[in-house]
Amino acid sequence: MEKIGLKYGLLTAVALFAYFFLMKLIGLVHIVELRFLNGLILAVGVVLAIRGYKKMVSGNISYFKGLATGIITSVVASVVFSAFMVVYIKTAGQDLVEVLSAERYFGERIDSTPGVVIFSVLLLEGVISGLMISFIAMQWFKQRQYKVPGAP
Repeated sequence: MEKIGLKYGLLTAVALFAYFFLMKLIGLVHIVELRFLNGLILAVGVVLAIRGYKKMVSGNISYFKGLATGIITSVVASVVFSAFMVVYIKTAGQDLVEVLSAERYFGERIDSTPGVVIFSVLLLEGVISGLMISFIAMQWFKQRQYKVPGAP
């Protein structure tokens, strides 16, 4: 369970990096509302992790172990992506800090300690979203009649 959560958490973090760099490349990093897609990427990662765990245990998934797999995935992805964003803000992201400080969501707090604010906000968003996504996904995966393709 932990290995699958770690594996999919790291893969989800890589997908979040790729999405961030794609937004940066296209020039859309200043549109804060596009962060919604971070949640969609996280949802895909959590669902794939729970699916992978169910496949590994041949469909005999306990509710709480599946839920824990999703939570581990979201925590790993959120911590890694938040740490990456802190490093990015400290090295090359001053323009992003200026954009975020103009937003009502972050406001003046980001000017004094951008790393702490960015890390905290991204971590809270990711972990809370991951908890909800894991709970919702397990409502589907706990069904006995749901068969994972390729599993016995």
